[in-house]
Amino acid sequence: MRIDTTKRLSNKELKRPVKEYLSPCEFVFFYHLTVKELLEAIAAKPGAKKVDYFFVIDQDEVLQGIVTPKELLYNSPDARLIDIVEREVIKISEHDSLENALKILTHHHILFVPVVTGENQFLGVLEIVPHDDRQITQKTSVKEDIFQFIGFSIEQGKYKSSLTEFRYRMPWLALNLIGGLICAVIGQIYQVTLDEFVILALFIPLVLTLSESIGIQSMTLSLRFLHFRKIYWSQVMRRLMREWRAAILLAIGCGFVLTTFYFAWSREIHPIVAIGTSMGLSMVISATFGALFPITLHLLHLDPKVAAGPIVLMMADIFTITVYLSFSTWLLI
Repeated sequence: MRIDTTKRLSNKELKRPVKEYLSPCEFVFFYHLTVKELLEAIAAKPGAKKVDYFFVIDQDEVLQGIVTPKELLYNSPDARLIDIVEREVIKISEHDSLENALKILTHHHILFVPVVTGENQFLGVLEIVPHDDRQITQKTSVKEDIFQFIGFSIEQGKYKSSLTEFRYRMPWLALNLIGGLICAVIGQIYQVTLDEFVILALFIPLVLTLSESIGIQSMTLSLRFLHFRKIYWSQVMRRLMREWRAAILLAIGCGFVLTTFYFAWSREIHPIVAIGTSMGLSMVISATFGALFPITLHLLHLDPKVAAGPIVLMMADIFTITVYLSFSTWLLI
């Protein structure tokens, strides 16, 4: 049985044993066969070209390991499968829940996994495929969509009721309430600046919106970055440098539009310098938050899909309003 990626799995389905979702596998061979015999056996199987590896079992159907097509090419035709088999195999027990099995698939970034008994006897495979099998060979992004489906199904399985969902999400949303209150306090501190330069208050919504938007964009890209099985700090730094360059270019583009609009309204130079410079700095800072917070939450074993958004928005608002008003005060007063 294949998992349908067009249908969300219920909590009841996620708790069922994985043996209820088994699919038969035709690419299972006995360990005493030679490479030549295996190649002859799969020659008549049209789907063999799409297989990443073949399962090897003994006479008792105990899983011995896997053999990749690459191993078949680089070994002698007379070599026996038992001599070239790779014994370290990712596998799951028939009694594991579907939820745990899906987590294993996501962690190892694979689309199917062998299912065995307590005695390691091969039973079949748990397989997840797109609705149209041809898509998997046409677009590499299909795999990412599938793993997003898995993550979504698992997360939705946590919400057994509206109250549970409220308790799970409200603590993170409370951060936005705290952030808004902090911004109000900061605004009160710089009340003199806002009273003297009313135009600064008029542009606060615009500056906050741009800062929040670029933070959410960066966060979304970082969530996709977490699909890698292992994260290296060198990758994180490259990701961060890329975000900084993109944020600077976006700030320049938004600054050009803002300046054009501003001079159609006013001819004072100093306010637009304060607004444009603080806007650019805020966008770079927010992009940094968006790039780093999902990765940080992931390393802390917290759910970045739920927590990252409120945290990024809160930090973006606080730092944006602080940079905007403090820099404007320093420049104008």
